[in-house]
Amino acid sequence: MDNHNEKINKYKQRAINQWTKNPIGAESTKYPEGSLEFFDEIAKNRYQIYAPWMKNTFKFEQYKDKKVLEVGVGVGTDHLELAKAGAILTGIDITPKSIELTKKNLELHGYHSDLLVADAENLPFEDEIFEVVYSFGVLHHIPDTQKAIDEIYRVLKPQGKAIITLYNKNSLSFWLFVFLYDFILKGKFMKMSLNDRISAIEKGGDETKPLVKLFTKKQARELFHKFRKVTIITRHAGLPTSGRFLSKILNWKIVKTFFEFLAQWFGWYLIIEAEK
Repeated sequence: MDNHNEKINKYKQRAINQWTKNPIGAESTKYPEGSLEFFDEIAKNRYQIYAPWMKNTFKFEQYKDKKVLEVGVGVGTDHLELAKAGAILTGIDITPKSIELTKKNLELHGYHSDLLVADAENLPFEDEIFEVVYSFGVLHHIPDTQKAIDEIYRVLKPQGKAIITLYNKNSLSFWLFVFLYDFILKGKFMKMSLNDRISAIEKGGDETKPLVKLFTKKQARELFHKFRKVTIITRHAGLPTSGRFLSKILNWKIVKTFFEFLAQWFGWYLIIEAEK
């Protein structure tokens, strides 16, 4: 049991190291960390370049006056959108720096949220107090994803809604670009394990080796078995940006459009909407 707990704590420390050294989206801006321009450029890249489908998919405005918990706030990019929409916000993150940056982001834009350092596997809230729990790209970094989802179920009110995004194992991004092209054809399999290669998906992953898990739709449905209604869609082509020759081809408009079309079925993100 002690060895198990030690392993779990090691995974969690890797996550803290990862997002302390490499705040989510920080690679897309050259502005000083914590400045207004820093946050605004990260948001611009997220919603206009990296994932232009996000706002239309999540429709943050629908959460006006809803009591919303975000699990894993990052630098507060989505949290700010929820604040702008008029949600009554609470946010947690296991990484203290993430809470610090999110608080700064909201303050610079004139908004407020109840923010605290907390573990998604052990949410520090009473039962049935939130109408919505939102979490984008976080729970696949958690050792016990099932426990985190059970915690989300616990804190949701009856008829409450969970909006959760996980990495999709059965995606073109993983099988075509990560596994076949990079791991096999480029010979990475001779230098590292597949788990280490998957870990390197995250910026800075070669150094910090964060835990990264991939899920099929079937596995995702099993995770949400307590919920009365679950819908899953996929989004995001997840085209690689490194590799001069490959990235040049993938940026051709016709190629990019084709992969974005396929992302409706084989996208990098599983977007799960689950009703309690």
